[in-house]
Amino acid sequence: MKRQIFLGETDLTELAGRPITCQYHLLIRTLLPPLNCESYGVEITIPQTGEREAIWDLTTRPERIEGLADRLIRGGVTPCTLREVVDDWL
Repeated sequence: MKRQIFLGETDLTELAGRPITCQYHLLIRTLLPPLNCESYGVEITIPQTGEREAIWDLTTRPERIEGLADRLIRGGVTPCTLREVVDDWL
């Protein structure tokens, strides 16, 4: 089963010079036996343009994904830079 939870948003209008908001979601996938756990990822969307990037299955530890999500939101990470930031995080 897959689901997502809204985590927050960052207004990047001043930096971009036009209305831009990044929305951040936690992605959750339930893994079947023999693992029997949840796998977490993140998604960033820009509603104004439809730009979106999602990365599934980054970790099975809730505290790790929460830390990453907090950094993404505070840093105003956009969909086009998400993979680079996650690569550095891993």
